[in-house]
Amino acid sequence: MTSYTFNPTILREYDIRGQIGINLSEDDAYALGLAFGTFVRRKTGVENPRVCTGYDGRHSSPALCEALIKGLMETGARVEAVGLGPTPMLYFATKDREADAG
Repeated sequence: MTSYTFNPTILREYDIRGQIGINLSEDDAYALGLAFGTFVRRKTGVENPRVCTGYDGRHSSPALCEALIKGLMETGARVEAVGLGPTPMLYFATKDREADAG
């Protein structure tokens, strides 16, 4: 993927919020994985950074997480999938596993 345009309504200061099938899709999650994986590599200087991922209980979350992981892995990131749980669980896993990002 050489370039991607997100629907600007989903991009927030600290997160991404949208409606599945309206302005948020698995393509967005994949593009985010590519972008975030590239960012982490550049920021840390680690060629294959470790990134933890997790998702919430919405029906769309597993598919979005899978697309995100695909994008991350294409940048060389080593992904540790934490699975279903609250945001603090992902924060804890990222710190506890000494990952480069989460």
